Amino acid sequence: MPVITYAAGTTALVAKARHARVRLWGGGGAGGGATGNPAAGGGGAGGQYAESRVTLTPGTSYNVVVGAAATGSTTATVNGNDSTFNSTTVVAKGGAGAASTTGAGTGASGSTASGVGTVVTAGGNGATAPGTGTSGGGGGGGGGDASGATEGTATSPGGSGGAGRTTGNVAGNSGASYGGGGSGGRAGTTTDRAGGNGAAGGAIVDWLPPSIHLLNLV
Repeated sequence: MPVITYAAGTTALVAKARHARVRLWGGGGAGGGATGNPAAGGGGAGGQYAESRVTLTPGTSYNVVVGAAATGSTTATVNGNDSTFNSTTVVAKGGAGAASTTGAGTGASGSTASGVGTVVTAGGNGATAPGTGTSGGGGGGGGGDASGATEGTATSPGGSGGAGRTTGNVAGNSGASYGGGGSGGRAGTTTDRAGGNGAAGGAIVDWLPPSIHLLNLV
């Protein structure tokens, strides 16, 4: 079965079979910025995972949109970007970003809300910063909760979150593709630090021969 993998951006897929399995990962949310002295942001949530078997018209073009990375900020809450197939046929929402903080920040929660698919799985929760000296890790793409500074580990090919910062005056770590949430920033001086970037999402489309489609195999 041919398999097509997509990176961030919009691509027109011309159907070559009547049935396909579409798997999407939303982009990860950015970690929370740190604006105090000291301060440590919470982790961003991982992007959703959504999967469906879809019926296509051969020769017809369908847009595959993969959510781009979310750039962390010192002040703004930056949510992950959505990934979609045919606009609304399959939708994996980006993970929630964590808010900036002047102390120990709260992690963002993963959710299945507004996802579209036969299977919709929440992204992993970002972790709340254990204290003003340690930022929270990011949640995994399609699942895998972070805990303290330890990032959420996703099931491959979902991406793990960024590890929390424990030393230095530094921005948060970025999540890994597909869909890992960024960790919180860590400020140990009066210089504000941005949360880590949420990773880009991803998409994989498998063409399904009729026999496999009818058997409804996983």
